[in-house]
Amino acid sequence: MSPRAYRQSARANAVQDTEQQIVDALIALLGECWFDEITLDDIAAAAGTTRQTVIRRFGGKTGVLSAMAAQMDVSIRAQRWSTPAQSVADIVALLMDDYERTGDIIVRTLGQEARIPEFAAVLDRGRKGHREWIGDMFKGWLDKLDGQRSADRLAQLLALTDVWIWHLLRRAQGHSAAQTHRLMTQAIERLLREDKTN
Repeated sequence: MSPRAYRQSARANAVQDTEQQIVDALIALLGECWFDEITLDDIAAAAGTTRQTVIRRFGGKTGVLSAMAAQMDVSIRAQRWSTPAQSVADIVALLMDDYERTGDIIVRTLGQEARIPEFAAVLDRGRKGHREWIGDMFKGWLDKLDGQRSADRLAQLLALTDVWIWHLLRRAQGHSAAQTHRLMTQAIERLLREDKTN
């Protein structure tokens, strides 16, 4: 590699590292503060950079939010589709792994949805991805049902696997991750058993 190509590569890596630090800073801040309370100066300070750098890289706070959402989407998709699921317990295990990492920030974001218009696209993207994943994971069950029953069952599965259910069991009721996995698995299995008896 020529000296010039090396310098260009190093510069590109430094830019990428700075952008990642800025996104990570917003994620950390969202764990403690409401989005409208966070300033560009807060993000810059947490990332160890300047306000001007944040603006130059992302255009503003909304740009950092969009980058964070895109990164979380890629990470969630990679994790959720990482292992073939053979049972309801396997599916819930994948979901729990995701929610244990991202659930608190998602719930905090959902709590601001009505106040922050910028969150609409972020959350719609997440809902669409979750619906796609549930449809894929439970395809074997859903394909055995006719049109309306399949649609109804999908709606019920989406409700039982929603992040708010995880939050209710883990945070509001104080169950352990293992207990939450068991409770969610049992509820879904009970629902799916109805299709065998009807």
